[in-house]
Amino acid sequence: MFGLWFLDSDISFMSITARLCASVVAIVFFLPWREISHIWMSHVFSGMKFNARSYPLFDFFDPIGALFMLLFGYGWSKRYPYFVAEPGTKSEYVLICLSGPAFTFFSAVLLGIVFNILTILKVLQGLNLSWFMEFVNYLIEINVVLTVINLMPVPPLDGFKICEAFIPSRFLPKYYKNYFTISIVLCILLFIGVFNAPLEILGNAVYKSVRIISGIPFFVFRGLHI
Repeated sequence: MFGLWFLDSDISFMSITARLCASVVAIVFFLPWREISHIWMSHVFSGMKFNARSYPLFDFFDPIGALFMLLFGYGWSKRYPYFVAEPGTKSEYVLICLSGPAFTFFSAVLLGIVFNILTILKVLQGLNLSWFMEFVNYLIEINVVLTVINLMPVPPLDGFKICEAFIPSRFLPKYYKNYFTISIVLCILLFIGVFNAPLEILGNAVYKSVRIISGIPFFVFRGLHI
């Protein structure tokens, strides 16, 4: 689920094209809307009217983030200031930070439902939907990865911002004084693989949860191996 996917010796041409198409869809849709979800939640708490047309998707495009998505299955888009007004409470701040991972998680669930529908059509109608199923499955994996990594307590990820919210106020001056050092250390630990084991465990747990939730409407077809 994590890493340079194209180095897999067993990968087929169909898988390559499906993966690349899924990555492009993630770059132009899921990455921008992950950021927009933060903005939307901020508007909810501030009482301001949200207008999605005010945030063209292309404005969120980040070339380095897009390259990472193509190579590693994880990327990012340009970050807008989330908070149109200061959150009134700590819980509001946490919910604003969680809105991004929540968006990608429920996107994975909806894609799981689509995957199950394609599976039923393939079985009942005998349609050749293998490429589309692989494409959708890669989109599910991408959204699971986005969910999991963004919950990591590493700056500037949402998980780190959530952790910030629970730092006792008496420690905040010392924390902000050493923010840069803390950020560098955590980023190094992430890139050298210290977090690989928990990432895999959490990733598998989230993926299984997505499959279970997306399969609930299809219990009547439980005889099919979906």
